[in-house]
Amino acid sequence: MLLITNYHIDETTTAQFVYQLYLQRSKIEGVFKFLKDVLGWETFRVQDFESIKNIITLCFFIGAYFYEIQDELTKDENIQWICELGGSKGKVTRFFLLKGLEIILHAQQFEAFKRDNNISKQQLDSVFQLII
Repeated sequence: MLLITNYHIDETTTAQFVYQLYLQRSKIEGVFKFLKDVLGWETFRVQDFESIKNIITLCFFIGAYFYEIQDELTKDENIQWICELGGSKGKVTRFFLLKGLEIILHAQQFEAFKRDNNISKQQLDSVFQLII
């Protein structure tokens, strides 16, 4: 692997430090991908600046929280079922946690849509019959 840096590398420890920094990048990129793809960071529907700040803060908190205590989280029952919802088949990883959170967020959006548009159970059943 070849890494280009503006750090002056004169010792192995400095090279290892730069390598560790580089490894952190993929974690940050995963959170950004989640923000963009799932939450629509680039196309916010919310126009209130405070709401946007809260959403971004929440996402970074979740991402940072998972990265910092990932080993303990893998034993947490709530994190396990969220990962299972994300298709993990027993694995607890950042990817499956974010996929599970995506499904939960979509479910919340759907419930809000049903409520706001007075969609009845009968209407949903008729749509499901068309699909199946």
